[in-house]
Order: sequence, then structure tokens, then C-alpha cells
Amino acid sequence: MPLSLHAVLVPGWLQILGACRDWLDKAEAYSLENGWNNAELIEARLAPDMLPLSYQVKSCTIHSIGAIEGVRRGTAMPDWSEPPGSFAGLRDQLDETIAALRALDAQAIDGLIGRPVAFTVGSSYRLDFTAENFLLGFTQPNFFFHATTAYDILRARGVPLGKGDFLGALPGTA
Repeated sequence: MPLSLHAVLVPGWLQILGACRDWLDKAEAYSLENGWNNAELIEARLAPDMLPLSYQVKSCTIHSIGAIEGVRRGTAMPDWSEPPGSFAGLRDQLDETIAALRALDAQAIDGLIGRPVAFTVGSSYRLDFTAENFLLGFTQPNFFFHATTAYDILRARGVPLGKGDFLGALPGTA
């Protein structure tokens, strides 16, 4: 039996988004324990030319539920909106994304297969995909890039996280 598009995307997104939410809880507690201003972690970067933790977390939402919304519209583009500037705001965004992903109908997601999707940046850059190629070949790698970068920023700042924290609640173990 072939796997569905929903089955190969949504459970993994939910797993890592839930883990990311837990990282933020640990980061906020670590910040408090060390007398830091939360902004030090929220605006922390892995490298000077990379975007901050807040953007990395926001991008996890963009490359999950935002990607599904883009496929439904038939067009996707970068989201340059300002990310939440607090741990509470980031957690709220993750909570909204998790709820939206849980509410997705698996058959409706699988029904997107074959639909055209254009990824555009302004009027000068356009990539054309099918829904499945966009979601599996563009969005999913971006999702994991941003999740890994968020995790790495926190690790680099000393937040006590390990591989189990990155993986979060493993499917089928609850």
C-alpha cells in the first residue's frame, strides 16, 4: 500500500513542532535561571549572516501549514512578516500551527497531488512545481533546516538540549 502525502508530511511536522515548543520552554527557563534578557535568545543567531531564532521558529510554521495553504492557493512565496518577539508569541504561533495541522483532512491533503504550485519571489523569480514536489522537495527540507537551526542556536547558547529533545515524542510511543 503506498504512503499518502499526508502520512509522509504531517506526523513528522507535528513531532518536530511539538519538540520545538518544548525547546522554547527550556530556553525560557534557562534564560531566567541565568538572569538573561529573553531577547538575547530570541534574537540569537548561529552565524552573523543567518536570521535569528525567532525567524527560524516562524519558518517552521511557514514550511508546514503555510506550505499547505500555498498549495491550496496554487502559489507560495517567502513570508517576510516580523516573527513573534517573545517566547509566548513563538509558542502561540507553534500552538496555532499544530492545531491547524491536526485539523487537516488526510484525504483532502492527498487530493492535492498533481496540483500546480508556483513559488515566486517578487516578479523576477518563479519555480513551478507539482504539489507533491513542492511539499516533499522544497518545503520539507526547508522545514528541517529551520528546525535544526533553531535547535542549534539554543545549543550554541548553552540551553541544555540533547538529541532526545530534538526528536520529541516519537510516533507510536505515546
